[in-house]
Amino acid sequence: MHPFSSEIKGCPYPYYDRWREEGPVVWNEEMGAWLVTGYKEACFVLEKHYIFSSMNSVFSPEAEDVQEFPSIINIDQPRHKKLRALAAKAFTPKSIERDWLPRINRIVDEQLASVKGGTFYVVRDLAYPLPVRMIAEIIGVESERFAQFKYWSNEVIKGIGMEAEEPEQFSEAVTALREYFMSQVVSRSAEPRDDLLTRLIEAEVDGEKLTDLELQAFLILLLVAGNETTTNLIATAIRVLAEDPDLMRRIRDDRSLVGNLIEESLRWDAPIQGFYRKATRDIELAGKQIKAGDPLCVLYGAANRDPAEFKCPSEVDLDAARRDHLAFGKGIHFCLGASLARIETAIAINAVLDRFEVLRPKPGFQVSYRRTPMFQGMEEYPVRYTLRVRGRKHRPVAPV
Repeated sequence: MHPFSSEIKGCPYPYYDRWREEGPVVWNEEMGAWLVTGYKEACFVLEKHYIFSSMNSVFSPEAEDVQEFPSIINIDQPRHKKLRALAAKAFTPKSIERDWLPRINRIVDEQLASVKGGTFYVVRDLAYPLPVRMIAEIIGVESERFAQFKYWSNEVIKGIGMEAEEPEQFSEAVTALREYFMSQVVSRSAEPRDDLLTRLIEAEVDGEKLTDLELQAFLILLLVAGNETTTNLIATAIRVLAEDPDLMRRIRDDRSLVGNLIEESLRWDAPIQGFYRKATRDIELAGKQIKAGDPLCVLYGAANRDPAEFKCPSEVDLDAARRDHLAFGKGIHFCLGASLARIETAIAINAVLDRFEVLRPKPGFQVSYRRTPMFQGMEEYPVRYTLRVRGRKHRPVAPV
C-alpha cells in the first residue's frame, strides 16, 4: 500500500504502526522507496542533509532533479542556505509580532463575527481564510485574488507526493500561478512596493539575482505551504477542543496550555505527513542497507507516533506536549513559517475560547480528508456551539 494513497487517507496511523512493527525502516514496493517510520531514524535522515539529498523531496520518489521547480525545499546546500536567507527575515517571531500581529487579530475577529446560525464551519469560517489571507498579504497579493489563490493552491497540493489524479488541473494551476507571479515581477520591477515579492526581486545570491524560474518556484512554495499547513493545524486543534469538553475547559481556565495544545495537535495529526529524500551514498540505517540513489520517504506522521519515543502516542496529552516533534521537519529544511503558523493558531484558539462557551461536533457528521497525498487536512469540520455571555479577550502570542 502506498502511504499517500487515498485508500488510507482517512486514517493512516494503523498502517504506519504495522510498517513500524516490521522495523523503523522498511522497503515499500508500491512506492518504490524506503519508509522511515521510527522517530530516531527520521531525525537522523533529516539532520544528515549531506547524506540524504532533498533534490527530490516533493513530487515523487522517482524524481531525478527539480529543474522545473528550483525551490528551497528541493535544493541542497550551499545554495539552499542562501535562498532561504532571502525570505527568512519576514518570518522571524520579531518581524511577525511587529508587522503582522494586529492584522492576524483583525482577521480572526472578522471571521468569527461572521459565524451565524448555530453551526461553526471550522475550515470555511476560520481555518482556511486566515492563513491564506496572511501569507498572500506577506507576499504582496491583492486581496481580491485570495479565493483564486486558494483554488490554485488546492489544485497544486493534489499533485504533491505522488502522481496527480487529475494532472490537467494540476498543470493548469501551476501555470496560472507562474503567469500571475511573473506579471507581478514585471509590475514590481517598474514600481517596487514594501512586500516580500519586491524584496525577492531585488535580492542577489552570489552576486546574481534570482532567475524567473527560481522566483516562480519560491513564491509558489510560500503561498501553498504557507496557507495549507496552517489551515490543517487550526482545524485539527479546534477538533481536539470540540471532542474533549474537559480539555477545552481546562485550556480556557489556563491559557498557558494553548501552546501545549498546538504542539500536541501538530504531533497527533501532522499537517504534512512526510517528505522524500535520496541517499547520496551507501549507508546502513536501522540494519537496512541503503544504496546511493535509493529514495526514502520520511513519514513525519509515523515518527510522531513512535511508541519508543512518545508515551500513548495515539492520544492528545497536554502534559506530555513536546516541541521536538517532526511536524515542521528538522534540520536545515525546518519549516520557514513555523513561527507564523504557531502565532496564527494561538490567536485563533484564544479567540475561539473567548467567543464560544461550548463546541460540539455536529451530530451525524463523519470526518473526511481531502485527497492531498502529502498533506493531512479535513474537508470540513462543522460544530454546534453556544456563545459565551461575557469574557475578556485573551490574545497572548504563543512561544515560538
